[in-house]
Amino acid sequence: MFQFKNPEYFWLLILIPIFILLFGLSNYIRKRNISRLGDENLIRKLIPDYSKYRILFKNILLWTALIFLVLAAARPQSGNKVKVQTTKNREIIFALDVSNSMLAQDVKPDRLHRAKQIISELYRRNPYDRMGLIIFAGDAFVQIPLTSNFSNSDVILSSITPDIIPVQGTNLSQAIELAANMFDKSDTKSQKLILILTDGENHEQKAIDAAKNAHKAGIIISTVGIGKKSAVPIPDTQTGEYKKDKSGKVILTKLNEVLLTQIANAGSGNYYDTGNFFSDINKIQHQIDTLGEKGGKTEVQAYADLFPYFIIVAFILLIIEFLFLERRNQKIANLSIFK
Repeated sequence: MFQFKNPEYFWLLILIPIFILLFGLSNYIRKRNISRLGDENLIRKLIPDYSKYRILFKNILLWTALIFLVLAAARPQSGNKVKVQTTKNREIIFALDVSNSMLAQDVKPDRLHRAKQIISELYRRNPYDRMGLIIFAGDAFVQIPLTSNFSNSDVILSSITPDIIPVQGTNLSQAIELAANMFDKSDTKSQKLILILTDGENHEQKAIDAAKNAHKAGIIISTVGIGKKSAVPIPDTQTGEYKKDKSGKVILTKLNEVLLTQIANAGSGNYYDTGNFFSDINKIQHQIDTLGEKGGKTEVQAYADLFPYFIIVAFILLIIEFLFLERRNQKIANLSIFK
């Protein structure tokens, strides 16, 4: 198997056609300026060691080296074997709120990005646990099925915005029910956790009832409050202003700690408030570490990093480009293919 660990760096490849266009433009301007001075062939004879093909070759070397550096940044990996990893028997599902209120910027850079950062870090810290992700607003949907060693979580997280769910709102009860149904009910050995990341802008009793029902099935529910207690406006990504209601008043949103604490209590879990990022992560990780007992096993594809080879090739190309002269060496001109 072959994969790129960080494919988000591929966007840097757009620099290659830009450089090619700039090179073509500079050649056009140079040729136009030469034609203004006189006959082009005569001027070329006055500069016998000049070679446009050498300049093109040097640029091709640079462009190719850049391609290899971008590929190296994307971390190419080859999977040549499968190993069995001993794990704890635990399963974790993240429920991410993607309602419009999660765009509020009372935590930096905004509530939604902070929640994504927490999920991404927990995926990184617990690579062999069975983990899944659902997103919810007015409706709830599965984004990542419950699985171990999922390597593309950051790619999926980066694509999640409030626009991905057309029905707005904060339907916590549906999110809890969907997450609970994702677990394998026949698996009685694994300890199961639902971690809800939301600002809690919901006042329905159904969410607490859903948490109680899930806990009866052996599922622990913890909540992470994303936001501050004070009311703040919600940015409108389309207008660049703040969202307003039908009467023209700016819509305000604030963290609903009471509801999130009640849901955590009903699910026999913990409530975590948003403060220091690393402190939050460590507290949540501590709870995860207390779950499950060793004895679980999962097959993991072992990948070997290949990026050093790409860096070596890029380095060699850059050395060749540096040593290769733009002008002909008259002593070996008859042997040169760049005339």
